Amino acid sequence: MIATETFKPLVLAQAKARKIEPRLIVVKHPVGGLNADELRERIEAATKGLTEATQ
Repeated sequence: MIATETFKPLVLAQAKARKIEPRLIVVKHPVGGLNADELRERIEAATKGLTEATQ
Protein backbone atom coordinates (compact mmCIF):
# COMPACT_ATOMS: atom_id res chain seq x y z
CA MET A 1 0.00 0.00 0.00
CA ILE A 2 1.17 3.51 -0.72
CA ALA A 3 0.09 6.22 1.71
CA THR A 4 1.18 9.72 2.60
CA GLU A 5 2.88 10.36 5.93
CA THR A 6 -0.30 12.03 7.19
CA PHE A 7 -2.30 8.82 6.77
CA LYS A 8 0.33 6.39 8.06
CA PRO A 9 -1.10 6.30 11.63
CA LEU A 10 -4.58 5.56 10.25
CA VAL A 11 -3.28 2.76 8.03
CA LEU A 12 -1.38 1.21 10.93
CA ALA A 13 -4.39 1.47 13.26
CA GLN A 14 -6.69 -0.16 10.71
CA ALA A 15 -4.15 -2.92 10.08
CA LYS A 16 -3.79 -3.57 13.79
CA ALA A 17 -7.59 -3.76 14.20
CA ARG A 18 -7.69 -6.34 11.42
CA LYS A 19 -4.65 -8.19 12.82
CA ILE A 20 -2.61 -7.83 9.64
CA GLU A 21 0.86 -6.49 8.95
CA PRO A 22 0.69 -3.91 6.16
CA ARG A 23 3.34 -3.65 3.49
CA LEU A 24 3.49 0.12 3.45
CA ILE A 25 5.32 2.65 1.32
CA VAL A 26 5.11 6.17 2.75
CA VAL A 27 5.49 9.34 0.67
CA LYS A 28 5.28 13.01 1.58
CA HIS A 29 1.84 14.59 1.91
CA PRO A 30 -0.03 15.74 -0.14
CA VAL A 31 -0.32 13.88 -3.42
CA GLY A 32 -3.26 15.80 -4.90
CA GLY A 33 -2.92 19.26 -6.37
CA LEU A 34 0.81 19.02 -7.09
CA ASN A 35 2.68 20.42 -10.05
CA ALA A 36 4.57 18.02 -12.34
CA ASP A 37 7.89 18.29 -10.46
CA GLU A 38 6.29 17.71 -7.06
CA LEU A 39 4.34 14.73 -8.36
CA ARG A 40 7.46 13.31 -9.97
CA GLU A 41 9.17 13.47 -6.57
CA ARG A 42 6.34 11.45 -4.97
CA ILE A 43 6.42 8.91 -7.80
CA GLU A 44 10.19 8.49 -7.48
CA ALA A 45 9.89 7.97 -3.71
CA ALA A 46 7.15 5.38 -4.18
CA THR A 47 9.14 3.60 -6.91
CA LYS A 48 12.21 3.48 -4.67
CA GLY A 49 10.14 2.06 -1.81
CA LEU A 50 8.59 -0.57 -4.06
CA THR A 51 11.97 -1.57 -5.46
CA GLU A 52 13.43 -1.93 -1.95
CA ALA A 53 10.42 -3.92 -0.76
CA THR A 54 10.70 -6.46 -3.56
CA GLN A 55 14.43 -7.17 -3.33
